[in-house]
Formats: sequence, structure tokens, C-alpha cells
Amino acid sequence: MNKYEMGVIVRADMEEDNYRAEMDKVKALIERFGGTIEKVDDWGRRKLSYPIAKQNEGMYTFITYASAGETPREVENRLNLSENVLRYLTVVLDEKAAAKAAAIAAEAAEKEAARAARAAAAAAAAAEAAEKEAVSEEPAEVSAE
Repeated sequence: MNKYEMGVIVRADMEEDNYRAEMDKVKALIERFGGTIEKVDDWGRRKLSYPIAKQNEGMYTFITYASAGETPREVENRLNLSENVLRYLTVVLDEKAAAKAAAIAAEAAEKEAARAARAAAAAAAAAEAAEKEAVSEEPAEVSAE
């Protein structure tokens, strides 16, 4: 199974209930053709770069899903018939690029943890040195016998 991300822009002049119903239809199409939805990212109302079907704004939604190779084509064929969908785009998520990005993020986190550990050790050493200095500066008590 491949992982895909589909961006869908629907008309902004729809009511919230109709928008939710349209997105439920898209999710149902994906599941109907054997896909499993992993994440839905709703960006809400955004200004379009250029007018589409006399619309200056659209409601953006990104859906990440896993499915067989024919699912995106079937879903896009059905979306092409919908009057409320202004634009859609499906891309294959590159597993290698995602793994590489995760490895880079993990390496950066390790470096940050090592830097924090060095800073904590330096602070502890400074505190210990200050404590020793404070103890050595205390005057010795003289007993008055």
C-alpha cells in the first residue's frame, strides 16, 4: 500500500454543515475504494491565488491516507463530477524522504540534548566551585578558653 496526501479546495460560500457533508463524502470515497484515512488536516477558509469559478476564497482540507494504486484515480474521477469541489490534487508521499526528515530531526534532538547536558554539567561545576570558595572564605572560629 502506498501513502497519499490529497488536497481538496471546496467553495467558500458553502455553509459549515454542507462543507462537513462534502468532506465526509470525500472520506467515504477513499474508504469505499479500499483506503484507510490516517490524518485529516482542515485549514479552513483561505484566499485563492487566482479566481476559480468566480470564487476568490476556498476552504482547504488535506487528507493523508494509505491505499492501493488505483484508489486515487477512482476518488479523483468522482471529485471531478462534484460542483462544490474547486480543485483537488493527490500526491504520493515519499517514504524515503519522510524517513530522512525524521532521522535529521532525531539527530538535531540528540545534539540539543547533549548541549543541554553540557550546560547543566557546567552549571553544576560552577555551583560546586562557588560553594567550595564560600566554605574556604569563612573565618575559623577561635575558641576562647
